[in-house]
Amino acid sequence: MKENSIRKAVREGRAALGTGLKEFASRGVPHIIEHSGFDYCMIDMEHGAFDLETIADLAGWFAATEVSAIVRIHKAFVHHIPLMLDQGIMGIQISGVDNADEAREIVREAKYPPLGNRGMSGMGPHTGYKSYGNRYQTEYAPWANANVILCPSIESLEGLKNVEAIAAVEGIDMIAYGHSDLSAQLGVHLQLDHPRFKEAMQKIVDACKKHGKLARGSAETEAQIEEYWKLGCQVLNLPGTDTSTYLDGLKARAGRAHARLKSIGVPTPSVG
Repeated sequence: MKENSIRKAVREGRAALGTGLKEFASRGVPHIIEHSGFDYCMIDMEHGAFDLETIADLAGWFAATEVSAIVRIHKAFVHHIPLMLDQGIMGIQISGVDNADEAREIVREAKYPPLGNRGMSGMGPHTGYKSYGNRYQTEYAPWANANVILCPSIESLEGLKNVEAIAAVEGIDMIAYGHSDLSAQLGVHLQLDHPRFKEAMQKIVDACKKHGKLARGSAETEAQIEEYWKLGCQVLNLPGTDTSTYLDGLKARAGRAHARLKSIGVPTPSVG
């Protein structure tokens, strides 16, 4: 079994770089993400339209790369966590976690004893179709507990107030935040350079440092990549997902073509 690529990057002293999927789910996408230099990919099951079978397919395709796939879900769907992990998903990001009790519920569903109460499911995608038999608890379960990343996302004032208690929960591996929702709750929607938002970021990172958890920063600008790394975010989610990346790339390519045609007098369309 492979080490979680987030863990691997951090162990090597690198920033673990992540991107996201919310629209495209074909067998080539994981390889494209890997060749682009990313360490992990967040598959969006909160705002995307992926079903469980698609998640299973993506998990299998990502398993053929060095990129670890994590899935983002809302906390209302915590009961789906074991099912997705049994398909080979390497981490779960849970949106809207507000307190330590919710964090402990996540651990119960996702980690094997003694950390949690995840049910054992023999041979399957999660074990690489290897049968551990009566060695499941002594060989596979410890590996899974160490390599499956559990990442609550702080998106409310209540969650921010309780972030240290959330970070203190054994079995939680990383803390993220929803930059749009959290900044809106702070009254500075998407003003990510506002002192109020920066203070919240600092509080999240400090809680992670205190309790030995990874802090994940969402770097929405080039400058924030450096800023968040220096702050202590060893995991960096880069701006955009498959949809915005594809749109930006196509617009740039079409724009160059239209500019060349316009230079020789060919009419060009008005693009929104």
